Amino acid sequence: MEKIGADIIVQVLNEQGVDTIFGYPGANSLPLHDRLLDSSIRLYLTRHEQAAAHAADGYARATGKVGVCLSTSGPGATNLVTGIATAFMDSTPMVALTAQVNTNLLGRDAFQETDIIGVTIPITKHSYQIRDVDDLGATLREAFHLAHSDRPGPVLVDLPRDILVAKCGPQDEAANGRPQPTSPNGREDLEKIARALNMSERPVIIFGGGVKLGNASDEMGELVEKTQIPFATTMMGVGSINITNGLSLGFIGTHGYELANRTVHQSDFILAVGVRFTDRSTSVIEEFAPLASVAQIDIDPTSIGKNVKVDIPFIGDIRETLRGLLPLVERKERPEWMKRIKDAREAIDKELPDKGCGAAGYFIQKVQEAMPKGTIAVTDVGLNQIWTMRNWHPQTPRCLLTSGGMGTMGFSLPAAIGAKVGAPARNVVAFTGDGGFYMNMQELSTIRYYRLPVKVVVFNNGHLGMIRQLQSLFFQERFTHIELGGDVDFVAIAKGFGIPAGRVHVDGRFEEGVEKMCRTDGPYFLEAVVDPDNYVFPIIPPGRSNVEMIFGQD
Repeated sequence: MEKIGADIIVQVLNEQGVDTIFGYPGANSLPLHDRLLDSSIRLYLTRHEQAAAHAADGYARATGKVGVCLSTSGPGATNLVTGIATAFMDSTPMVALTAQVNTNLLGRDAFQETDIIGVTIPITKHSYQIRDVDDLGATLREAFHLAHSDRPGPVLVDLPRDILVAKCGPQDEAANGRPQPTSPNGREDLEKIARALNMSERPVIIFGGGVKLGNASDEMGELVEKTQIPFATTMMGVGSINITNGLSLGFIGTHGYELANRTVHQSDFILAVGVRFTDRSTSVIEEFAPLASVAQIDIDPTSIGKNVKVDIPFIGDIRETLRGLLPLVERKERPEWMKRIKDAREAIDKELPDKGCGAAGYFIQKVQEAMPKGTIAVTDVGLNQIWTMRNWHPQTPRCLLTSGGMGTMGFSLPAAIGAKVGAPARNVVAFTGDGGFYMNMQELSTIRYYRLPVKVVVFNNGHLGMIRQLQSLFFQERFTHIELGGDVDFVAIAKGFGIPAGRVHVDGRFEEGVEKMCRTDGPYFLEAVVDPDNYVFPIIPPGRSNVEMIFGQD
């Protein structure tokens, strides 16, 4: 039976196990939408293309599968860009399908033509434009393989309309040429890491999102348990393992834990696994861990030594590398090192009994207590992100999702949609600030239309809270361009979308409102009013090192 290009796309999507797409149609993408109608693949119509990309991202983070989003050409494609960049920075496997004008119109400023390949080259693992329908199947298969192989990330495939409707024959998987995986280091380098780890007196393990992406959480947990070495994470690494034996130092960096930052600063050896050592983790790179030698394990060779000098580099699959490392490491008693950490922990706990988050942090703790175990929390960006990262205790590797590298406001609501669609048996709660909520609030309509039981918590302080804190601390309280106002009735807006809603004050008696949200079947919207001065501490001032954190306004 003669097929058209759109049929080949559906065929390959089925081969790849895709059952869900998030997207928004346009004239140039209609041939594909028409063929999807007769397939088992469900397309969730978001209310904005950016939300489609974030939803695909959330789906991928919650499931480990490749997320798929679809848009039309021109503004549809460019609206995906922020979501694609977000996925790229956090290494989320995604395939973005963008429709395009006919091939004979390319370069002629046709209606809704945009060079989306040129736009997205810096923020994708690869961007393809199909010029021959006979290349369609092989290219799509390669795109999916590339998206989830080695270091995962987004891949874009641009689909001119005449390719979508072009007649063609069957296209076998055998026609696909797949990129080869990265060649790992040898056993000799692994033995070097083990010797350094075993001999060190003040070791720390630091791991990031690469552990979750590499499905290596069990192996990392085994390494920590066997060696009894204290560990810190990056923000993206939070929740990779669930160990409550006193070895966790918290996450490092600008808004991280003082215990983590100080312990890393004093260490003599760091085993870094699946981390990028970005400025948000290291602050002043030249002053980061000045006494330590560093071994870095990553599947992406470009991440090794990119920011921090590495003494023992190791390129390889993280899961397989840790499996090879486990028999080579041993437990070593380090009483002085562990006592130093214990004493520091006790001193800091006295100084920051509320984890530096005030009433907002306590509120998040109570939300988690009221939600079922294993609930997926999705944060936005700003104070709400740090409050959640410091107070939500992940119980499984994929139950705390956040935009780390890109720091994208408006991420949490659509990403929570994707997480719920991908993991329907799990409860999902989205935390956002009023600023982030304004950016994708239209997705309440998506939640209502598909009757997705997502809980949405909006912290409303009437301001861009984190920017307000920075202006308060470092710009002599010269507040400007941060007031969002308190005149908008968020509860009425949620109810206008058909979603039950309530309002609480985090400084007051909020327990009844939280309980109502949690026991309500289906979606629920909870506005959590918070004082504009409810900041987060400690924080590292700009230009200061990780051990120069400040703990308050004074």
